[in-house]
Amino acid sequence: MKAISAALLLLALSWLPPALAMDPCQCRGYAGPGGPCDSALGGAAYAGPGGPASAGQEGPCYAGQGGPRYAGPGGPLYAGPGGPRHAGFGGPAYAGPGGPADSGPGGPAYDGPGGRAYSGPSGACYAGPAGPCYAGPGGTGLGCSSLCR
Repeated sequence: MKAISAALLLLALSWLPPALAMDPCQCRGYAGPGGPCDSALGGAAYAGPGGPASAGQEGPCYAGQGGPRYAGPGGPLYAGPGGPRHAGFGGPAYAGPGGPADSGPGGPAYDGPGGRAYSGPSGACYAGPAGPCYAGPGGTGLGCSSLCR
């Protein structure tokens, strides 16, 4: 009985999201004191000079040319032809039939029962209490699949 209880506890703990925010620039989760998206001085998503979410020229959230959040041609967030966020036919964010962001039945972003992006209870994109995308008090939202965005 102890072995089964230990295995269940380990399994339950493996589903918990990490305590730290994965992306302080586009933080999802609890923004209150001590939360992963706390933007107060010293918080995990503080955007002031030297903070983990600083948008200054040397910061991780800088969106100017050459910065990690630059969305212009050649930038890491560029959505035009050939860019990593291009949503046109054949692009990495194409949502049409057969595309990587296809939300139709059987597609990788399908939100219906049994789909990988299902947002109902027990789904990978469920945002209710105890769900992987829950960002209210006590939740971080960090266990949410990238398909849920």
